[in-house]
Amino acid sequence: MKLISSTLICTLAFAVTSNAQDSLTRARMADSIKKAIIVDALLKNPGLRPAMISTTFISRGQLEGSYKGRNILSGDFGQRRTEVLLNLPVKNWGKHGMVVSTITYVRTNFELSHVKGVEVQEPSLFKNTVGLSTTYRRIDSLFGRVFVSSASLVLLAGDGGGINKYSVMGNGMFLLRKTPRTTFMLGLQVIIDPTVTMPVVPLIIYQKQLQNGFDLNIMMPQQVTLRKTINKNCWASFGTILSSSVSFFSFSSPEIPRYANFNSLDLKTGPGIEYKLNKLLLVGVSAGLWTPLMYRQYGRWEKSNHYFFEGKVDTTPFINLNLSVISF
Repeated sequence: MKLISSTLICTLAFAVTSNAQDSLTRARMADSIKKAIIVDALLKNPGLRPAMISTTFISRGQLEGSYKGRNILSGDFGQRRTEVLLNLPVKNWGKHGMVVSTITYVRTNFELSHVKGVEVQEPSLFKNTVGLSTTYRRIDSLFGRVFVSSASLVLLAGDGGGINKYSVMGNGMFLLRKTPRTTFMLGLQVIIDPTVTMPVVPLIIYQKQLQNGFDLNIMMPQQVTLRKTINKNCWASFGTILSSSVSFFSFSSPEIPRYANFNSLDLKTGPGIEYKLNKLLLVGVSAGLWTPLMYRQYGRWEKSNHYFFEGKVDTTPFINLNLSVISF
């Protein structure tokens, strides 16, 4: 979730930056360019849209689980993940700054079967995660270049209520190159979070309009995608997206922490297509391969590399269905 937040902040900053530069032209042209930039940013980055609901079905794969480095179980592991996103503008000071609040809800269904090694009391369970983030963004000039900065507070809660996780993030990005076809931004994100092992993350945005309606969109560390405009109502894409999620557990065993986080990091690779139903609704479907990179469980406020459980899961097929609210 932190990776997603950092990239979305930078993308919206790009849209604001472009608008600030274009505002030097006539007002009518500036409004037209502003709308086109915002729509383009919303199409490339679903997390920036005013509202979205998405469900991902992940096929079963072989799970190998270890407790403190010792293999304890194996079995078939599948997931279904439903996500709801709502972006709410709070305050806008034009080019000087803005405040946005984001509400997220994630419901994950974990399915285990044919388990060997240990007895699993709940082979099928649901976990709910609710998030609230408030972000302040600002555009300035620094060292003779456009500089976009932001500060965010992210709070997460689980089924039991109360704050189970928090993060404070600060971003800064320089606009190094801006032409009608190319945008290049470079910066850093600083993360204050008791569970994080990498408090500083480099951020890169490189976007380029290619020939025949193709767009290259590189936003590190989150995604690399190639998008094709089919017509004014339809877009196709192919790429790889990095996604993360966290669920909260409580245990009664004295051998493990009473409260724990289950954190996952995955790659989604494959094609997708989106179609505009009307002026407000955009429907999409994507599919491909789901590659688990990290499945770890650790104490609620401990570093994520101090985990007591680690899972290794096969790469399996996935399919995602989503519906977005977007103003064209």
